[in-house]
Amino acid sequence: MEGGIIPAFIFACLPALILFSAGISQKQYYFYIFFITNYLIMGISRYIPMKTGMIMLGLTLGISIIFLLKNIFQPYEWKRCLNLLTISWIIWLIYCLFEFFNPWAATEAWFIAIVGYALLPLFCAILIPILFTRFKDLQWLLIIWAILSILAALKGFWQKNYGFDTAELYWLFNEGGATTHIIYYGVRYFSFFSDAANYGIAMGFSLTVFSISGFFVSSRWVKFLFWSAAIASAYGLMISGTRSAVIIPFVSLAVYVSLCKNIRYALLSGGVLITVLLFLTQTHIGNSNALIRRMRSTFDKEDASLQVRYINKEKMKPLMKDKPFGIGLGLSGGRANRFEIKTKLAELPPDSLLTMYWIETGIIGLSLYLTLLVIILIRASYIAMFTIRNKKLKNMMYSFIAGISGVFVAAYVNDVTTYPNGVLISILLAFLFIAPYYDKELVQNEIN
Repeated sequence: MEGGIIPAFIFACLPALILFSAGISQKQYYFYIFFITNYLIMGISRYIPMKTGMIMLGLTLGISIIFLLKNIFQPYEWKRCLNLLTISWIIWLIYCLFEFFNPWAATEAWFIAIVGYALLPLFCAILIPILFTRFKDLQWLLIIWAILSILAALKGFWQKNYGFDTAELYWLFNEGGATTHIIYYGVRYFSFFSDAANYGIAMGFSLTVFSISGFFVSSRWVKFLFWSAAIASAYGLMISGTRSAVIIPFVSLAVYVSLCKNIRYALLSGGVLITVLLFLTQTHIGNSNALIRRMRSTFDKEDASLQVRYINKEKMKPLMKDKPFGIGLGLSGGRANRFEIKTKLAELPPDSLLTMYWIETGIIGLSLYLTLLVIILIRASYIAMFTIRNKKLKNMMYSFIAGISGVFVAAYVNDVTTYPNGVLISILLAFLFIAPYYDKELVQNEIN
């Protein structure tokens, strides 16, 4: 065998090693590794050249194989994953599989894009209910997320106060990152994320979830950790200079207040929202600060960047008339250049998740995706409002729904499904659908 006897021996031993690890390992640990890798992989790829999509696909398939092998030793409760979320993602996967036969599609681009489009959401919908059987399993995953959010904010703080390292400078000035990150408003910091937009969305998301959940965890150190993560995320959001991410806390707070139906919360939250909105839209206070100027421009309809997005969408409309199924997965926003495909549509920047789905899957695909998403969120809201009895769990689920809602509003002008945010959304959606199991556990513990 090419490479010598040692690689051949290791390869021959792989089945035994996989079976052994599947038999003795704690089932959640595999997912924790997957979760951490998902959060850090874009940062690692800046220093070590790698195909992130292929690595995440390999990790997904590897965990699935181990999961199925472990089922030999300890059969799982498969009925836990039979819910509306799983059915919805199966329907979406089937549509994406048909996109393989799109006459405009490129095979290699489809294989790369299908992972984030459909496989990872379905992977989370199936594995989360089966692997995370206790409430403390959810809490530990949130703890890991909180720690990662703090690390992301600290990395952003380092960039702002001590400068960029060699790899980051190369990305900025050799690969063109500076054109969108060193602008007249100032520098947009991106921590260990792919770019500042991705960083800002992630920070807005974690700010929402941890600022609310912090009120409803019992342990003091977990409460302190969650609120620390919320404060760190607020800082990260500001230094990212991502205007669309600024809207996430506002939308999330409005959704949370609507779900909890508490008049006191509504008045307090409404007062905060109105005060901040008036400050940003009706005053010029703090305009000398680049961060405040950048946040204020979020609400400026005449902003040059926003106008360019509108112009691009107008250019796309006539080109999409004869493409109800789009141009194929993974071919928008210049990504088609990797596959030597030259089309006007592929060259226009989509600038948002919704536009990207429209270009790649067509109006039919976009309509199907939005319909499924609305159904999922309505069902999740119903479960949280009318099925969950435990107050702490109910409010944590509200924070998930609020955060996801805020992120998808931001999706109007940004792609929110790149690593790590796409997987984070899929994970939290899965937890929303298995929350009734946790509720029974917590109610029984209260009785005991």
